[in-house]
Amino acid sequence: MEYKVENIISEDDRVELIKLYNSIPSTKAVQDYNLFTVDKRRLSNEQIKSDCLKKIDAYADRPIYSHYFVMYEEGSFTRMHTDNDDEIDLTVVTLLDNQDLIGGETIVQLPYQYKGRNKEQYRKGEVPTENRRVIPRVVNVDKGQSMVYNRSLLHGVAQVEKGKRLVLVSWYGKAV
Repeated sequence: MEYKVENIISEDDRVELIKLYNSIPSTKAVQDYNLFTVDKRRLSNEQIKSDCLKKIDAYADRPIYSHYFVMYEEGSFTRMHTDNDDEIDLTVVTLLDNQDLIGGETIVQLPYQYKGRNKEQYRKGEVPTENRRVIPRVVNVDKGQSMVYNRSLLHGVAQVEKGKRLVLVSWYGKAV
């Protein structure tokens, strides 16, 4: 699985998660590993037990590693990276809200399979090695939808030019 976009939570869950985000004190970072100029809010152990998260946890069917919110505003972005940590196996990013958003798209880079060329085509430059991730793709996710992917997907978020984008990031360990 490279990635998939799923409808995991309800509209009521989405609204409750936004309320939960608003109840957590702001923690703005100029950089938090791959995140730049964001407001990142971690959920406490008690908040992780929220009914709002149970559908995502059930979908993942793996041990919870962490849940946190990320608010992207003007200038925010996430550089291209993988979640290739030995403890993380699955990531679920749920789009909770976007307000007047320009930019801020989720971007992935997918593997390219070189198929050769026919005599009408030409090629200049290096032939990408087998499965080299060189195909950029914007992933369209609507409010309330979740993007689900494994830890090896090369992904990031384009810089926000205007508006806001609020997501819930859920990390899960290896399936038992």
